[in-house]
Amino acid sequence: MNLQGHSVWVIGAGFLGAALAETCRGEGARVLTIDPAAVANLRGSAGDASLLRHALQRLVPDMVFCCAATHGGTPADYRRAYLEPVEKLVAMLSGVRVVFCSSTSVYAGQGGETVTEETPPRAVSERAQILLQAEAVVLQGGGVVARLAPLYGPGRCELLRRFFKALPGLPGGAGRRLNYLHRDDAVQALLLLGTQPWLQEGLFNVSGESFTRSSIYGLLEAAFHIEAEQEAAGPSARGVSDMHVDCSRLRALGWSPQRSILAFAHEWIS
Repeated sequence: MNLQGHSVWVIGAGFLGAALAETCRGEGARVLTIDPAAVANLRGSAGDASLLRHALQRLVPDMVFCCAATHGGTPADYRRAYLEPVEKLVAMLSGVRVVFCSSTSVYAGQGGETVTEETPPRAVSERAQILLQAEAVVLQGGGVVARLAPLYGPGRCELLRRFFKALPGLPGGAGRRLNYLHRDDAVQALLLLGTQPWLQEGLFNVSGESFTRSSIYGLLEAAFHIEAEQEAAGPSARGVSDMHVDCSRLRALGWSPQRSILAFAHEWIS
């Protein structure tokens, strides 16, 4: 994907944002990263209007990717990381494509059902409601929302960490349906959504693989001749999702995932 001549802001320079920024630079784009904690071109919150004005003096963007993360956090953390930045960005950058990274957790799917972009979000926590508010701001401003499945990639995969260390497995029963997305596949999806001039505002699910808990452990056991720990961990504070995330809308634009958990497992232990 040729980004020569493009000017890009990446909000959030963590696991996903840093990889996205590196890919954009490699494709010829001028890139400015903003993050309050990670190594970035500008240190601070994108919810700070004065910092954004300073950023505009450094680089005027034609696309902005919001890749902030809270790693859990309180509702106040969610406002600072998600809602306040997009409110400022949409207000200050009229006509600039904003791509906002949200989460499939807003569906709060149970029972293994398939969720599409038309499926009403069912998450009721205050944090989820703030995330949905941020989505609405972006969509109303003509931007794009990417609801990402849980990410894995270099040094990060809770499923494999638990499996290879013989720790209690992921919570839930054998039929629990899981969804995963490799970080590099997420990067390619975001670039596609950010660079299509004909694409108007929209909501897109982004998921690489979907499988049941029992099927993925079965594949890992067969591939590595290791018996998975039978004990399951307790649910996290976010609960236990159980759904199949459909991303046909994104695939129709030409995106398809290139990475798999099983292939990554071989990299994990190499």
